[in-house]
Amino acid sequence: MSVTVSTVEGSNPQGLTTAANGLSAEIAQIDTVVAAQQQALGQLRGAWHGGAGEAAIAKAEQELTTQLQLRARLEAVQKALATGGAQLEATRDGLRGVVGALRATGWTVTDDGRAIAPPFPPLLKQFEPGFTAIVQRLLQLFDQIDAATAGAVRTAIGGAPPATPPGAPLPAPPPPGASAEQVSQWWQSLSDADRRRLTETAPRGLGNLDGLPVEVRDAMNRRVMDRDIARVENAANANGVGADEVAANPQRYGLNQADVLAYQNGLKARQGLKHQAEGDNPGRPRPTYLFGYDPLAYNGQGTAAIALGNPDTADNVGVIVPGTGSSLQSDWLNSGRNDGINLLDQMSKADPAKQNAVLMWMGYDAPDSFVDPRIANPELARAGGALLAGDVNSLHVTHTGAGRPNITVLGHSYGSTTVADAFAGSGMKANNAVLLGCPGTDLAHSATDFGLQGGQVYVGNASTDPIGWIGESDVAADVLNGPLADPLGLSVGLGDDPAAEAFGGVRFRAEVPGSDMPDFADHSYYYTMGSESLHSMSAIASGHGDALGELGMLAGERTAPTISTPERIPTPFGDVPLPHVDIPLGPAVLDPEFGRDGSSVTSDHKFDGNPI
Repeated sequence: MSVTVSTVEGSNPQGLTTAANGLSAEIAQIDTVVAAQQQALGQLRGAWHGGAGEAAIAKAEQELTTQLQLRARLEAVQKALATGGAQLEATRDGLRGVVGALRATGWTVTDDGRAIAPPFPPLLKQFEPGFTAIVQRLLQLFDQIDAATAGAVRTAIGGAPPATPPGAPLPAPPPPGASAEQVSQWWQSLSDADRRRLTETAPRGLGNLDGLPVEVRDAMNRRVMDRDIARVENAANANGVGADEVAANPQRYGLNQADVLAYQNGLKARQGLKHQAEGDNPGRPRPTYLFGYDPLAYNGQGTAAIALGNPDTADNVGVIVPGTGSSLQSDWLNSGRNDGINLLDQMSKADPAKQNAVLMWMGYDAPDSFVDPRIANPELARAGGALLAGDVNSLHVTHTGAGRPNITVLGHSYGSTTVADAFAGSGMKANNAVLLGCPGTDLAHSATDFGLQGGQVYVGNASTDPIGWIGESDVAADVLNGPLADPLGLSVGLGDDPAAEAFGGVRFRAEVPGSDMPDFADHSYYYTMGSESLHSMSAIASGHGDALGELGMLAGERTAPTISTPERIPTPFGDVPLPHVDIPLGPAVLDPEFGRDGSSVTSDHKFDGNPI
């Protein structure tokens, strides 16, 4: 970062506003000259004719034009100085306030903007990344305003700066909250040289902007990841110690805990990229893209998204949203996870003529485990749904392939609740939704709440998966609302069961061979190669959900037990007909998949490259 804390603290932006005020007298003098010249020019035009008169008038017009141009330039300089001075002063004061408050409470703020907590209490360590981000963002903002002010002054006085002078500041990023369309327009407006510089320098977080091409996101995020890893490794090499020693004692080597977290999660992201590229066939690695990367997110748990194949050029895109325990810190992308690998393999074999891609999206704060009390509350799903919707909707903006992409979003476990909330609560646009082992759909109370135009909500809930029954059993709400109502609030519970007939989804077969009783292990079977569920998902994600019936993969929905009224009542005067009514007795707990003939549940469902 080219601007330091001490530089900003010692700056004097008021000098710019003073200079701007001083130009008012110069502009007033020019106004007097212009008024006199305009009066004289009018007299010349009315009194002097012929060749000599025309020459004199032309000369007077040229002088007047020169004065008007000078005035316009001075006015532009004045505006640039006044605006820049005010913005720089506000930014400086903001930095002074933040840094002063930190120092007053025992924090250390380095000149490059890193906030280091006092040793006691240790709890303060977790706030270091957040305060560091605030201080460094203010430094970056001061640098950008300073550069923009200098550029505006140069332009005003007629001296255009070179396209990319040595040491020139990077182009300012889009404003916070910019849409994917606005980010795309910003990127396209940059010169090739500026795009290269931004890609090479890769400011942290820039590669996560929705609206940037996937290849650009990958290049930027990999550079940030490499820097995160190199920071600790370089310190280790410089001091002749191992990286583990630096990670255990970062302050001894000029680093802090945030540097260590970024290093550790950066390594896991790199290992995840390697596994997703080479997992099942190291000799023929598939192209992978680091679509998203934030190693410090959610108190150091870290988020990431890896694409297998390029979504920008693919005809079919599957977006996998995992559930509980998915984070960089948990090593979800590397710990034998072949969900994306298996789905892409079967999508490509279901329709070899199409380009296919799978985005493994681990971009939200998922519950840590099944004993995390947050698992029965939808708040994380709603927040994650908003983030998911932004990323998925951006795929429509950056897509360069022929026609519109066919996008299927597949959520597993708590991730399926997140997918439902992304559609129903945050306006996510995709062709189809797939919900696996779904504990409830929260904001979506029926398939119509997903807002799919011509698409379907597909549901894969194994009858022996206990998590898939939560939406109908109300067990989570009953258990947690009592002892945990105060910390969790009264909204405990994740909503409707999408496998129920009344929900209006399309259920596909997802049973587990050899399993005839509820088993938590069955909750993790859905992406297993050869399974009914992967077979069905691959058909759906490759654009052939309408072929599930032909493939024998349609399953009956769950229904509620009912009691029926008699059709007629006998009386001494003859039978009296009655309207026939089926009265449901409780939730949809009758599952036609439970108790299926075991021989019909097999693990040999694979596409072999012949198109559906």
